[in-house]
Amino acid sequence: MRQTSAGKDIAYQDLALRAFVRKVVRAKPAALIITGDLTFNRARRSAERLGEIFAPLKDAGIALLVIPGNHDIYDGWARSFSGSEERRVAQISPADWKEIFSASYDLAASQEPGSLSYSVNLNPHWRLLLLDSNLYSSQFSYTHPMTSGAIDDGERRWLSQELVEAKRLRQDVLFFMHHNLYSHNSVVHDGFKLNNAGEIVQLLSQYPVRCVFSGHIHAQHIMSGWVPVPEVVSSCFAESDQGYGIVELTANSFSYRRHAFDIDNFLTAEEKKLPPFADFHAYLKEVFDRSNNLLLRQHLLKGAAKDLPEAAEMLKKMH
Repeated sequence: MRQTSAGKDIAYQDLALRAFVRKVVRAKPAALIITGDLTFNRARRSAERLGEIFAPLKDAGIALLVIPGNHDIYDGWARSFSGSEERRVAQISPADWKEIFSASYDLAASQEPGSLSYSVNLNPHWRLLLLDSNLYSSQFSYTHPMTSGAIDDGERRWLSQELVEAKRLRQDVLFFMHHNLYSHNSVVHDGFKLNNAGEIVQLLSQYPVRCVFSGHIHAQHIMSGWVPVPEVVSSCFAESDQGYGIVELTANSFSYRRHAFDIDNFLTAEEKKLPPFADFHAYLKEVFDRSNNLLLRQHLLKGAAKDLPEAAEMLKKMH
């Protein structure tokens, strides 16, 4: 499971996220928003534990707004491990999701009845639309998660109503979903870009939608200027430099800036003694490099990496 995690740390996220919550509580933003893939392969216990980790946000008056990713609802990969043994564990249903993350849905101005989509009036000037763009089974799954996603007919009707209402109230809109609105990479886009992206772009461009935020591809990228609606794709917090973004809003302005989490400043003295937290970002780079080397050997260099060290090193840096 670790070897095929595509460069993500799956061993130490509990402490890394607890440290990040300390930073968020100290910064006191209006909200923390996560665009999917919150859990370990849709294991219910993983979602429950995440709810426990984020509990201090509510006490600090900070809204936690989440939407599921393609690894969060009914995934046949949900497992627990004991020694060399693995076992299937309880998966997350849509009802479970709403129950575990009820703090998000309690803030909803409106919910789309057929999905996990909802809207939030952050303040009188800004409306947040959080769309469930995933395609998942309607029951316990024994298969791998679906990579591709779409906004279905029911969600599209609801979305249109929300946009009309925002325009009527003279609100600007920020739009969040897991799948990408555009092809941010000329090679890796099949299944990552929304299946019906063209229809959604056309709809959003008719209203005051200032920016779209998504994830899924795990690579930070921004498309703006020449596209109808700007889009920010966030990198994966469990990889490399633990990236996250800060959005600053006023009544008539919007800005976004990416940051790397300065985890050392939010660990206790005892936690810093725990391996690998003495230099966690170096550990994350090592995890990524190991995964990258494995993928290069298996899929690209076909075992010839020993004969092509310069090519392998170049590809590793590019990735």
